[in-house]
Amino acid sequence: MTDALEQNKLEGLRLTVQARFFVLAILALLLVTRIPWPESGYYLLFVLGFALVGWMQLHFGRIGYQRVAVAALMFDAVLLTYMMLGPNPWSVAEWPTATLYKFSGWRYLFVFLAVATIGHSWRAILAFGAWMAFVWLIAAGAISRFGIQMPEITRQLNEALDSAALARVLDPNRIFWSARIADAVVLALVAAILAVNAWRRNKLVLAQAELVRERSNLSRHFAPSMVDLMANRDKPFGEIRSQTVVIVFADIVGFTAFAERTEPQAAIRLLRQFHENMERIIFRHEGTLDKFLGDGVMASFGTPDVRPDDAKRACACVREMAEVILPEGLSISVGAHRGDVVLGDVGSERRLEFATIGDTVNVAARLEAATREAGVRALVSDACLADAGDKNPFEYHGPLTLRGRKEPIDVWRLA
Repeated sequence: MTDALEQNKLEGLRLTVQARFFVLAILALLLVTRIPWPESGYYLLFVLGFALVGWMQLHFGRIGYQRVAVAALMFDAVLLTYMMLGPNPWSVAEWPTATLYKFSGWRYLFVFLAVATIGHSWRAILAFGAWMAFVWLIAAGAISRFGIQMPEITRQLNEALDSAALARVLDPNRIFWSARIADAVVLALVAAILAVNAWRRNKLVLAQAELVRERSNLSRHFAPSMVDLMANRDKPFGEIRSQTVVIVFADIVGFTAFAERTEPQAAIRLLRQFHENMERIIFRHEGTLDKFLGDGVMASFGTPDVRPDDAKRACACVREMAEVILPEGLSISVGAHRGDVVLGDVGSERRLEFATIGDTVNVAARLEAATREAGVRALVSDACLADAGDKNPFEYHGPLTLRGRKEPIDVWRLA
């Protein structure tokens, strides 16, 4: 899940930079149409600077330096505030520095704050908003202390206007600290709201990653087509029911002796290769991998839902399993039977397992074990092969009495 969240962050960071470039292009167009040259050229340099900062965020985010990417984000607030409130050396206008507040340039802070929400965590967004508010207040203090003052304008306003209150509102020398503090508070509040939204978004990503993980776990047991079917089901999967399926058992003959005379690493490598081969074959024929049984495997055809060609696919799976080549001295034995089973979850509340139980399972397991005495690679019950429709390349073996059963069953062999 952590990998999914990190992948989502990188994708969001890429989208953030793309959105930034789009916003910068719009702002550049506004600058050149609203501000005369060469004054607008000064601000276009800042636009290039913002583009470079965006590239830095993406670059350092990709290589894992998240703190540097966040630091570059924080630099946005400083750069943007200076662009709006700092002196423009190419401007021919002469007015008090505080006049810049009357241009409502601080609204662009919200644009950068909104863009940041696409690819940064809720903590970074909250910190960015708080930092913006702090920088805005620091800039107000700097203008109050070092900004250009024109007291004559204030005096003339007071003389020209009968209302002292109106003169204060129009005074271009006033910082209006109450308004600047309100600006900072609004910035912090908006950042907090956006951070909460980003936090909810992360929760949704984690929930989605959990669903992907659960789907991945299902794919270890079922063919991809079955996973898609089960993922879209509304009914509880743990519902107990009875249905007709084909059960297949496969086992490595001679593995115990092989493991005794071979190094453990070699034995495990062989088991892993065997399990991979069996899994690939089962899923290729759209069966269900019920479980690995040491040096064996159990599969079913007809779970979770019965299909008309279950027996046909199961017999094709048996043939392919029996053809798997193992090291000298080892072979694969396979048994298959078709019949009714009971399906449902077994276990405790802490750990559940989807189980397939019934006489059909026992018969399939004993058919696999009987291959050793019969000297064949596979034994398939007549019930299974008859439903498959095509008996080739199986040969009729005759009735066979299995351990624990009184009545013999007709079986077919694969030599």
